[in-house]
Amino acid sequence: MQVEIFDEINKILIESDKPSIEIDKLMKSEEFKNSDFSIISKLKDIPQEKKFHPEGNVWNHTKMVIDVAAKIKGFSSDSRKFMWAALLHDIGKIPTTKFIKGRYRSYEHDIEGAKMAYELLEMYEEIRFVEDIREIVRFHMHHIYILKNLPFSNITKLLDSKNFNDIILLFICDKLGRGNQEIHENRKSIKEVITILDILEKESNKKYQDLRKNISEIEKIILS
Repeated sequence: MQVEIFDEINKILIESDKPSIEIDKLMKSEEFKNSDFSIISKLKDIPQEKKFHPEGNVWNHTKMVIDVAAKIKGFSSDSRKFMWAALLHDIGKIPTTKFIKGRYRSYEHDIEGAKMAYELLEMYEEIRFVEDIREIVRFHMHHIYILKNLPFSNITKLLDSKNFNDIILLFICDKLGRGNQEIHENRKSIKEVITILDILEKESNKKYQDLRKNISEIEKIILS
């Protein structure tokens, strides 16, 4: 039964135009509730700061992220890895979210989430596949770290990653996965990812022209 739930989620992530709807339905089944993947349901209980996440809890955010990811997965290096990483990118908020100094914080949820994603999937997929998802989840917060020049980034390792393309695409999904966003705000978010790419090009002394072209196409899809 566990494998059947994994297969069902896998199918939804790859085939659905709006996977959030189908996964919401799946969550209501007894089979899902009794599976390893029931941990995803706990995201519904994790609050977020309304200033940054007006959509509410982490599951609401995650649903928005996977729906954006479904629209742009064709630009990813591996759509299955990309979609699983989008689904699990904030799973680390389950154990790390605390109310500190008047606001909800989830310190190191990217680090914890990478471990949790690996532990959840290692029995269901080849290790290389799971390792790549772990890495994408691990780097998903770097769009904040790089833009704000925070000391938590590892730009050298990011630039060396074979998952570099999909990490950048997840930046876009994560930034757009917020409630009450207007078109000009979505445009600004995409421009911020381009700014990140500018910074990374200077660091690596490389040009990511194909990725820039894809981001331009993604912007048309998102803003249409």
